[in-house]
Amino acid sequence: MKNQFKKSESNYYLQLYDILKKEILSKKLQPLSKFYSMRQVGVKYKLNTNTVLRVYKMLEEEGYIYSVKGKGCFISPPHNFTVDERSKPVMENFKLGQKLNEDMINFINGTPATTFFPIEKYSELFSKLSRENHSLFGYQHVQGLPSLRKVLSEYLEKDDIFVTSDDIIITSGTQHSLALIAKSFGFFPKKSICVPAPSYPNVLNFFKNIYNIFPVDMESDGWNLEQFETILKKEKIDLIYDTFNFQNPTGITWAEEKRKKLLKLAEEYNFYIIEDDCFSSFYLDDNPVSPLKSADKNGSERVIYIRTMSKVMMPSLALAIMIPPKKFLEKFIYNKYSLDPNTSGVNQKILELFILNNFFETHLAKMREKIKIRLNKAVAILKEIPHINIFHTPKGGFFLWINVSREIDVEMLRYKCKLKGVAILPEKIF
Repeated sequence: MKNQFKKSESNYYLQLYDILKKEILSKKLQPLSKFYSMRQVGVKYKLNTNTVLRVYKMLEEEGYIYSVKGKGCFISPPHNFTVDERSKPVMENFKLGQKLNEDMINFINGTPATTFFPIEKYSELFSKLSRENHSLFGYQHVQGLPSLRKVLSEYLEKDDIFVTSDDIIITSGTQHSLALIAKSFGFFPKKSICVPAPSYPNVLNFFKNIYNIFPVDMESDGWNLEQFETILKKEKIDLIYDTFNFQNPTGITWAEEKRKKLLKLAEEYNFYIIEDDCFSSFYLDDNPVSPLKSADKNGSERVIYIRTMSKVMMPSLALAIMIPPKKFLEKFIYNKYSLDPNTSGVNQKILELFILNNFFETHLAKMREKIKIRLNKAVAILKEIPHINIFHTPKGGFFLWINVSREIDVEMLRYKCKLKGVAILPEKIF
């Protein structure tokens, strides 16, 4: 059989892409049915394996087919609005976490208890601003209030992060920041991201349909960097994500040696690091921890820094600090305008006043003391229970990762805890 492709037209791989795409769209092949094997296509069109593989990757990235390891490729359904089984506990627990049941012992939310929220001070400031500064209810500078960014640039110096107000973007929270990163890096060709195993569920859910995800095992002092380097040698990694202090869900803090190694690898393999610095403020042993961003080199930055302020005050504040590398700044600001041009001006001003009047640090100190008492009590109780092992006793943050005996059915344990009024999360969602 002669080669069917015309040299005068586009490259062979583009012609093959058009042929296969038309066959899928013509509905000759039903959704979820097996797609042609790469060998079949290579033989039929007399093309080498690399050309066919390139076309299959394009079809998969654009959502026409999907691959199943060891079984081949299948036709994607037109739309998939179902929730997979792994995600259902997240939804169930999210709904449970919103119920204000005083009898429920709630271990499922990575946020302080509602009794910690500085509602009275917030209400006082909100009332005053509502009367005196109506402009805060209108559209604001897309990058964030200039006065708040100036205050934050000075506030961050205590963490050895030295930036100007022009280097900071204020977003509407961590998820908004992740969306801004994804939009700025683009979706084609499909990007790859490394995440810790276990990892923050919302990050997995956010990236799973748009990026290739490669998990890296967590050790007691950070990632298994040998495993990570093996991935780097085989795959083009664009981004990595982690919380380097008091990680969600293990509570682990990365060792200094591993942080230095990670930054070197970022330069060597040309990837960028998303630092989700949610919990650094919640150190419990009087020894503040440093963000990875504090070791990032000026002029050759590798860290995209995110710090939510909602964890410290309350979720409804919906504000986060974002500091991208300087060369990304203009693009990030432009994309923020298209995603969310109006982060709450009132809440930005309230945060500014909290910091300026030292309410912020006073509130933090009180929270640290309360969390420390709760953590110590929880650890003491858990140590007395047979068949349970605390994987890592953290020195801060909100998380304890528990290993149970192999004889225990974790899903049954979760269900029985729920019946007793205790909400926990199973490993599978992480």
